[in-house]
Amino acid sequence: MTLTQEINQALNRIVEEEHIVQKGIRDALFESVGPLYDTEATFFPLRPSSCLKPLRDLYYDLKNFYRPGSIPKSELDARIKLIFQFGHLTETLLKKVFAYTYGVVAEQERVKYGELVDKSGNVIPLTGSIDWASTIGGPTLVLCDAKSIGDFPFKKAPKAENVAQMQLYMHSDWGRRNEVNRALLIYFNKNTSDIKCIEVAYEPELAEKLLQRLALAFEYYKKDEVPPREYICGLDWQADYSNYRDYDNAEFTVTQREQIIVDTEFHMLNQKQYLRDHVERYGNKSVQYLDKQVQVDYIDNKLTLTIKES
Repeated sequence: MTLTQEINQALNRIVEEEHIVQKGIRDALFESVGPLYDTEATFFPLRPSSCLKPLRDLYYDLKNFYRPGSIPKSELDARIKLIFQFGHLTETLLKKVFAYTYGVVAEQERVKYGELVDKSGNVIPLTGSIDWASTIGGPTLVLCDAKSIGDFPFKKAPKAENVAQMQLYMHSDWGRRNEVNRALLIYFNKNTSDIKCIEVAYEPELAEKLLQRLALAFEYYKKDEVPPREYICGLDWQADYSNYRDYDNAEFTVTQREQIIVDTEFHMLNQKQYLRDHVERYGNKSVQYLDKQVQVDYIDNKLTLTIKES
């Protein structure tokens, strides 16, 4: 039809025209994210959702909980905050869909899963809130939680930190009172809208070990002693979302140190399993190996190995 052709031509012309990009509005929207979503609520940092964080992060969280601002902390940018908010909205939607099909009970119920004792002998209850539970058509309750994740973690699901969180909730007073021995993790792939449901069995021994880990972090805080490094000793992939990364990695940013002579060959350092020992031992230094001299730098969260000319 002539009319359809004219409409299509007009629309195509508009699309192909040079348009003014409203950068100012975009910036204003991002600037609004913080005031809109930041809250003053401060939660005790040793929680089920954080039990597998690096011990150092838990220690720094405790320091800032009891003495706000005592450890420098980088704030998340607006883009990351929006990602978290969209994830939260997606998880809320999944709960609504689940409730329509199976029914939901104990929504956001507060539970207690352990205790700590501070320096003064005061007991600190460890508490958290479950997302919801359901019978899913059976006689017993099943703990449920929804997570919004990307392609790669979706393929590898379940995530260890999610399993740990479910273990502590099943180990709680509510979990044992209701004999909750199964948890259902519902993963939503935010890139493809696919859904994966994974059942997790209650393991009391694992839950006790997770509690011991939280207690260990609190013991370091009481001793005012920074915990040892975990994972790949402070490298970028140690804790990508850590707000303390710049502060914690400061010891690696010294530009020059003395030359070290080691009885090994440089090619060994190209293998990932040697990175940990290497960074712990040498940091930013000129290292003389059997076959090469290498300058090792850890600057701006990047590890660089530079082979020096003979």
